[in-house]
Amino acid sequence: MIPQNDIVDFEYQEPPSKTWFLDHKSKRIISHIDGKNAVVQAAYCAIQTQRYEHIIFSWQYGSELHTLIGKDEAYVFSEAKRMIKEALSVDTRITEVRDFAFENGVISFVIDTIFGSEQLTMGVGTV
Repeated sequence: MIPQNDIVDFEYQEPPSKTWFLDHKSKRIISHIDGKNAVVQAAYCAIQTQRYEHIIFSWQYGSELHTLIGKDEAYVFSEAKRMIKEALSVDTRITEVRDFAFENGVISFVIDTIFGSEQLTMGVGTV
């Protein structure tokens, strides 16, 4: 006897992005965040984590921005742009990284996410 199965029709739903909120000022975990705020926090964490440094993360996670400290400003801007795009390309919730600006060691850019857009600003020397 061959089992008869009905084909199940289903819709794919994106898993929730709920995560812990990391308060960098008090260095504490405060509460939960979801949506765009969770993606922005994930972007900051991915950029500020040194790639290949922690065995808990895959080799795809993190950035190599720390290698740019002390380099020529024009080189830093072009490489930081590439490294940030590469670090954030792993997250499927981030659709695009654009509008880079670099001034006095501070880089700003816009990330487009499935929840909306957000501008991020960070010092390249502080990563």
